[in-house]
Amino acid sequence: MAICHNKNEHTGEVGHFYERDGVLYPSVTTILSAESPPESRVVIERWKKRTKNWKTVQKNSQVVGTVSHFRVLNGLSDMTLELPDIPMSEYPRDLGKFVDIVEYLWNASGMPERLGYPRYIESTLISDRYMFAGKPDLRCPIKNDDGEFELAIVDLKTSPQVYDSHIYQLAAYGIMMEESPEHQQFPEAGYVVNLCPYKAKNPHYIPQVSRFESSALRDYSIRFIQMAENYHERVTSRAQEH
Repeated sequence: MAICHNKNEHTGEVGHFYERDGVLYPSVTTILSAESPPESRVVIERWKKRTKNWKTVQKNSQVVGTVSHFRVLNGLSDMTLELPDIPMSEYPRDLGKFVDIVEYLWNASGMPERLGYPRYIESTLISDRYMFAGKPDLRCPIKNDDGEFELAIVDLKTSPQVYDSHIYQLAAYGIMMEESPEHQQFPEAGYVVNLCPYKAKNPHYIPQVSRFESSALRDYSIRFIQMAENYHERVTSRAQEH
């Protein structure tokens, strides 16, 4: 079992790190954040400048996303998932309304009827080969448009659209699935399901389901492996300097 930390005590880095048998593995999102291209950081900085209370907006969005994930994924699991560790004082106004909308969008997406078994929900994956870890939302067989089940990875998002980072996440999870004892294969498809509950961004409350072929995820996985290698090389060099 892996334990999650918010800081690497050995390097001082802040992020998400999974510990197993005394070894720390940076999360997929930690690597993506550290290795994101400069232009994407510029976009984020511009958003912060034009949003006076960006920290509150960002925090509220994170809480809505976390609680919404729990609501949807708990309904898919045979066991009750662990409740999000969020103080009530951090719950944004209208949290319940937003979570209800996310659940409605999920049910309207058509995905629930396509899911098969076995289902691995919010369970940790680790790549010992490339030294990273992550906790995908859902891994299971999914019925495709031809009526056949295929091994797939699913990531739920409360953003209004798919971003490149989302596809990188699917690809990174695919790498770990190939190493995992329960799958030992790369997924045949990956899905990003956008369940945006904000009327300003999704005025007609329409869910968006995006399917990515294994070949596309393979291309992204090659680039993610390079990111992971660059990340570890930089962290190692920094540690040696100190």
